[in-house]
Amino acid sequence: MASSSSSGLTFKLHPLVIVNISDHYTRVKSQSLPPNSSASAADASSLPPTPPPRVFGCVIGVQRGRTVEIFNSFELLYDPSTHSLDRAFLEKKQELCVYRLLKFCLFALLWM
Repeated sequence: MASSSSSGLTFKLHPLVIVNISDHYTRVKSQSLPPNSSASAADASSLPPTPPPRVFGCVIGVQRGRTVEIFNSFELLYDPSTHSLDRAFLEKKQELCVYRLLKFCLFALLWM
């Protein structure tokens, strides 16, 4: 578990959160590759660079005094054409978290 301290706060980040974020980003990036990604290096160098995909998610944790512990996360569905998040999906996930983990807080976070 990673731990960080700045301005008097202590943050504890469980490894599962890092794995979830990395997995989400890797899946979105691989799904955004063009279908003909087996082109030669010369062909690929003439194409304009594609911006990295943006991925969004929520982290779940609890604050006890000056310590914030983040122990889980989930991805959010993002529609790049409308630049919006799927609110119904977020609310459903939030409901599930509230019923299972009443004492924990939900922190929204943008990860890139």
